[in-house]
Amino acid sequence: MNKSTSQSKDILSFDRSYAELERISKELENAEISVDLMSDYAKECLPLVRTCKEKLTLTQNDIDLLVKELDDDK
Repeated sequence: MNKSTSQSKDILSFDRSYAELERISKELENAEISVDLMSDYAKECLPLVRTCKEKLTLTQNDIDLLVKELDDDK
């Protein structure tokens, strides 16, 4: 798999995870949701949050590296 294909997969993974978290958040705004369903959602959210956090961390690292390289070129 080339780098651009891998990056596309990462972006889709982030976008899908984030969209799913938004969907769950809207469901949780319903005051009549059961405790059991809340528990299920909490379990479902953990891997989604991890996916988003990992991608954001990798992106921040890439940006930091780019800024450092630009500073070194001065």
